Amino acid sequence: MLPTLWLLTLNSALGGSPTPPRTVFSGHLDNAPAGDTVRLFVGEKQVKAPLSPSGDFRFEFDDLAATAPVHFTYAGQNTRLYLMPGDQVHLVLDFKNFDQSLVYSGRGADVNNYMAQSQWKFEYGPAGDVSRPQEQRKPTTTPAEMRRYADAFRQQRFDYLAKYAKAHPLPASFRRDAEFGINLQWATQLLDYVGFRRANLPPSEAAPAEIVPASYFSFLQQVPLKELNQRFGRGLDENTAVAQFLYAYQDRLAPSGTLSTDPADGPRLYRLATTELGEGEDRDMAIQMLMTWKMDKDLPGALAFYPTFRLHNRDSTLARNVRMSIAKRQLLQAGKPAPAFALLDNAGKQVSLSEFKGKVIYLDFWGTWCGPCMKEMTEFSHDLKKKFEGRDVVFLYISVGDPEDKWKKTLTESHFTSANSVHLREPKERTASIDYQVNVFPTYWLIGRDGRIINASAPRPMEGEKTVAAIEHALAH
Repeated sequence: MLPTLWLLTLNSALGGSPTPPRTVFSGHLDNAPAGDTVRLFVGEKQVKAPLSPSGDFRFEFDDLAATAPVHFTYAGQNTRLYLMPGDQVHLVLDFKNFDQSLVYSGRGADVNNYMAQSQWKFEYGPAGDVSRPQEQRKPTTTPAEMRRYADAFRQQRFDYLAKYAKAHPLPASFRRDAEFGINLQWATQLLDYVGFRRANLPPSEAAPAEIVPASYFSFLQQVPLKELNQRFGRGLDENTAVAQFLYAYQDRLAPSGTLSTDPADGPRLYRLATTELGEGEDRDMAIQMLMTWKMDKDLPGALAFYPTFRLHNRDSTLARNVRMSIAKRQLLQAGKPAPAFALLDNAGKQVSLSEFKGKVIYLDFWGTWCGPCMKEMTEFSHDLKKKFEGRDVVFLYISVGDPEDKWKKTLTESHFTSANSVHLREPKERTASIDYQVNVFPTYWLIGRDGRIINASAPRPMEGEKTVAAIEHALAH
């Protein structure tokens, strides 16, 4: 035994680290469709395993040296789990009842059963005994009411975590991650409300001086935001959660939806982001998002902010892309000619923009994969088109990112076609959406009878009378 002990002592003295224990994640999927592969996103890496004819799969990791958030996906369904070195976790579920039937066993099961049950209770399942803030808020919801909704929901999640941890031992590192995730989602919900409130102001009501009072953002002090930078690269789901927060954080930096045209305001926003987020990559991402996304609907403000962005940006590729986007966006201002395009319609006929000269064009970039797009199309677009039947208005739809068969099937089954609408599909080689600098979906444009842009950020169908008034104004000029 002495030689072995001596070698172990020497290995420790030389700083050698022990080999991580083998980690196993296996499972059985009842009623799973055949023909796909089980995929896991472990950190920044994707791994695959076949699903056997009987519905079984198995992953083994000899190099899992640290706790890893994991994203599981098969045949369009997905869930989140959590692996620690040495775990021997086994999953069983019924694919027909995916989220509700998830059960884990083996070493590491307690953590993952909490995640499965929590996701179903607070994210995917019916409202039941929890009231999600996004389901409670209405156009008339005040900032104080939204805060109460979000606080109550967060407390329910904390209470559930504490109750579960009493009955099932949870590692301290996992509890910290779970608590951070609850807080981050809470903050994201409260930030999302700012844009929601702004978008739901009645068309007749002028925007108030403050969309929300400055004190509304005090909740950010309760979230350890300077830890965000540590979350990058840990996995697909954590990256997504951070990105969602940073996207919503734009409404912290510009609650009114637009940036000041005073160049002196840029340094103030940079200092604010640095104070709240720290000096890491997350702060840089927030500033990049603010710069690039405001170019779509707020070019004057983006141009005023550009010197601040250029001073602090450390990404030369991004800097080049921003310069190119600014140049293109300046060609898309009101009064400029709308970029020409020619695409195939749902009957296979090539249609060009120039064919509609002399008519007002309401242009919609959308996709069947886009939830907000489908909501507009199914609930609001029909009534808008009906109001302008027989008049010089063309509703021109360009589908982006859709397979041809799915696009045509959706048009037919959802009854999206009409006498005053034209439906086009952009192929994989994007042209029109790039020329129009489309970065978010849906995006609406109003083009005049002379083929020139009237509004590069036209109101949506759901905005009702505001949209009707914009089209009527275009017809009258």
